[in-house]
Amino acid sequence: MAQPELLRLVPDAPQTLSDILDSARGSVQAPIRSEIFGLQRFAQHGHSLAETHRAARGPSRSATFFPRLRRNIDTLREAHHYINLQATTGYDVNPAAEWLLDNFHLIEAQLKEIHEGLPRNYYRELPILLDEPLAGLPRVYGVAWAFVAHTDGAFDEDLLLQYLNAYQETRELKLSEMWALPTTLRVVLIENLRRLAERLAVDKAAREVANLCCNRIESFTLSALDQLLALLSRRGAGRAFLAQMAQRLQDRRTTSDVRYHDWLQNALPDPAGMQTQQSVDQAADNLSVSNAVTSLRAIGGADWPEIVACTSPLMRLMLTSEVFKAEHALTRDDTLHRIERLARLSGHSEVSVGQTLLGLMHATKDVHSAAAVASYWLRGAGRPSLVRALGLPARAAFPWRAVVRRVALPVYLGALLLGTLGLVAWVLLRHGYGASDADAWLTLLGAALMIFPASEAVVAVINRLISESARPQHLPRLALSDGIPPEHRVMVVIPGMLSNAGAIHGLVHRLQLHYLANPERHAQFALLSDWADADMAHVESDAGLLASAIQQVGALNARYPNEVGLPGAAPRFIVLHRERLFSETEQCWIGWERKRGKLELLVNALAQGTSGAFLDLGAESHIAADTRYIVTLDSDTQLPPGRLRDLVGVAAHPHNEPRLDASGHRVVGGYGILQPRVVTPLPEPRDFTFYHWLFSGQCGIDPYSAATSEVYQDLFGEGTFTGKGLLNVRAMHAVLSGRLPDGQVLSHDLLEGSIARCAAVTDITVIEDAPFHADVAASRVHRWTRGDWQLLPFLLQPMRYRFRFINRWKMLDNLRRSLVAPMSLAVLLLALAGAFMSPWAVLILVLAAFSAGPLMGAVAGFSPSRDDVAKHHFYRQAAVDLARALWGGLWHLSQ
Repeated sequence: MAQPELLRLVPDAPQTLSDILDSARGSVQAPIRSEIFGLQRFAQHGHSLAETHRAARGPSRSATFFPRLRRNIDTLREAHHYINLQATTGYDVNPAAEWLLDNFHLIEAQLKEIHEGLPRNYYRELPILLDEPLAGLPRVYGVAWAFVAHTDGAFDEDLLLQYLNAYQETRELKLSEMWALPTTLRVVLIENLRRLAERLAVDKAAREVANLCCNRIESFTLSALDQLLALLSRRGAGRAFLAQMAQRLQDRRTTSDVRYHDWLQNALPDPAGMQTQQSVDQAADNLSVSNAVTSLRAIGGADWPEIVACTSPLMRLMLTSEVFKAEHALTRDDTLHRIERLARLSGHSEVSVGQTLLGLMHATKDVHSAAAVASYWLRGAGRPSLVRALGLPARAAFPWRAVVRRVALPVYLGALLLGTLGLVAWVLLRHGYGASDADAWLTLLGAALMIFPASEAVVAVINRLISESARPQHLPRLALSDGIPPEHRVMVVIPGMLSNAGAIHGLVHRLQLHYLANPERHAQFALLSDWADADMAHVESDAGLLASAIQQVGALNARYPNEVGLPGAAPRFIVLHRERLFSETEQCWIGWERKRGKLELLVNALAQGTSGAFLDLGAESHIAADTRYIVTLDSDTQLPPGRLRDLVGVAAHPHNEPRLDASGHRVVGGYGILQPRVVTPLPEPRDFTFYHWLFSGQCGIDPYSAATSEVYQDLFGEGTFTGKGLLNVRAMHAVLSGRLPDGQVLSHDLLEGSIARCAAVTDITVIEDAPFHADVAASRVHRWTRGDWQLLPFLLQPMRYRFRFINRWKMLDNLRRSLVAPMSLAVLLLALAGAFMSPWAVLILVLAAFSAGPLMGAVAGFSPSRDDVAKHHFYRQAAVDLARALWGGLWHLSQ
């Protein structure tokens, strides 16, 4: 063994030297460094390298990649530790080692990024090289290796573009390889740093061994020195050992030292030449280390989407489509990944699949139709045609997600039913009193009542399991990089009441904030207002309140003028106000149908190009022509920067354009409504209340999260409208204008979303605070419950509006949830009376009904989804969420 041999030859050598110089580890490898190429030579090398690269996909693909990376990282850290130890104990280190020591914190940060950018399943799908010296490694590793070698690790985008384009003129790289290139370049640079650091450490250790030998040279025989030199040479450290021996022995000329000089002369015949070569090597190593460290950072700052667009044959092909070019990066990526999967299934090249796809897209005459975009053929109704064109079997036309959606509803409802009945039966069998014939009816009554809390617990558990396991799907969207275009003009509206001066100021201020956060040229911001309910059509204060609203909105227009210099241009901010009408159901004068009526009148006005039923207030009520979308927000809802453009980008994509049935009264494809995710803001300390802390959940926006799961959207392709979102004017006018009965619909959001088809866009957020006090929340729940029961006639006449079954279930589920609390109280009282089972069992069941969902969310929170979180803070927050879930359940139980 090398370790005992070194210690036998140099007994006073420390263990660190024995570890570093262990010859069983083999000779140190030379840096990844070769002849430096310019543009022309890189073009030639790209062609020649592509010709020699033989690659294939096999069962053991990339089997050596991750172990090799792990060894490189471990060795790099070990070498750094040794060099740092030498530097801190007063030994001199060369410039390359200083570069390594000074910048190792940056290298560690890059190691973390490499770890995050290396999904194992992704790399296992890459083609591997069949020939040495890189056999078994991904082909892209060989591509990156050659680039690092012929640039000495200096990252240059122009050279990389020339090299990749030349390579792919001979052999096409897969798109997955192109996206793996930035991380793979980092991995190769880390290997180069490992080689350099290991050589620095080994040479330093060999010189330390030479110093130990010279300190007691008389105790070494020539045979021992020969053995030591052979041992160090096997590790690649012989030259460094001899150079240090020569330096130490040059001043020793005693008679007893002659034999050592003779030995050294024989082992090192040209010491001057070797010192010169060492100086050259040190200068080269210093440059290589500095290049590698600098390039690790430069790679992270490069515009890789642009590099891929310029070098990927598939990307260049797809960018010939104007629709694809206009799409958001997320949508492009989804398209390209689906093309990759079809290429693997069909055996065709990615470019061939892309050409087939473009042929189908371009065959559509209407460039604005859904069939003109890739998503229609890759994930929509056109997929069977694309699959046939590629020669794939018919079953490939329906990916697993489409199959899941076909069976999702019966499976979902069946699981809820079986879970509920099973839970009730289990509780009765385990904790029931064993009823006699006389009180069997009490058991049946108790079981019927238990269905409500049991169903609430089961629904919470199943929905949580789906949310944790389902992958949220991004809806296709346009990038709108130059802002919202005129053909997709949007109006942001705040429905509100002109009740007093403070309320008016708050509404106008909120309009201003929406504009400042989303200063789009082709967006109009409107206050959609009513006067407060009254016993007569006109109240003395009405005129003053309306005049105040007009004056404040006019001040905003003066401060933020719109389309300066264009005659007749609509102002940026407007007031849309209407008169009161007498309500037979309310027996007072109100704005017709309240919020729903205002929005319906606005939709009609925009669809017909008129001012509709709104008062003519001059310039401050001038509606911009050709407004295509409405974004409706409550008075306390915040619209964060960029979210308006994001929403319009989703709505403007042809895939999401609402498509009506033959009657023109129901949306059967695309979406008429987009519902963003509503999150709670971080509260001000002065506003803190225990109730708000208990039920607001985690506050703020997580900048690392993209989309979250919404059960109905992920399973059934439709979300639930909650009153804040984007409305397509044409679709809403077609399916809802004049169709809902007057005075019978208070809770209209769910109904409108069911008819106009709503999509939950969970990667776009708006901010709205939760109630701070229980009485406010109770009032809100009462209003919602009243509205839910008003939908019962619609639920009993589903064919009138042709609701999908999932929408009927949503309405029924709302009614079920409104009965959970009273039925839970009833079953608790029945159990406390000793009628049919243990009160403790019923109490636990009721507690589970109110806390199962939050508890599962809190428990899931103990498993971090990322490795870069501060674990102490993370687990502390998870514990807080767990306590919040338990307290919330107890609070509900106490009410």
